[in-house]
Amino acid sequence: GIYVNLYIPSTVRWVREGAPVSLTQKSSYPLDSLVQFELTMPQQMEFALNFRIPSWAEGASISVNGKRIPEPVAPGSLATLQHTWRTGDHVELDLPLTKHLEPIDSRHPNTVALLSGPLVLFAITDKPPKVTSQQLLAAKKTGAQSWQVETAAAPLTMLPFTAISDEQFSTYLVVD
Repeated sequence: GIYVNLYIPSTVRWVREGAPVSLTQKSSYPLDSLVQFELTMPQQMEFALNFRIPSWAEGASISVNGKRIPEPVAPGSLATLQHTWRTGDHVELDLPLTKHLEPIDSRHPNTVALLSGPLVLFAITDKPPKVTSQQLLAAKKTGAQSWQVETAAAPLTMLPFTAISDEQFSTYLVVD
């Protein structure tokens, strides 16, 4: 079988039973939770597709040709689809981009980074405001790559590193 552990637009080609097989992956992940796969092969073949399910992906689901598989998809596991595949078969993996806090280390549990799925969000500020974990987790998406946290002082913009150009930022914030 094939193991998919990195979710980026790509195509993998291999030979199985003497015939060429390709698996094409399309996605805007990690900005979008949906990852799509399409298979191409000259004849139907049975093999396993294995997908890494990230530990933060609570509520992940997999669909084959538009039908959701009934088996639960556990965070931090490998989901295996043993199937007889045909050209044009589609697999959709939905990895909900839940917000969560990651402490800098065990000695400083109140110094945290905000993540949306696997994406670390950086506070655009030269002086981090007082903020609570509840305020961070309630961040609202305000654009394709921006989130806003409401604090007592003022709204705080959060961006992924790739969206920061010439601004001061902070990765970790101290929460009350």
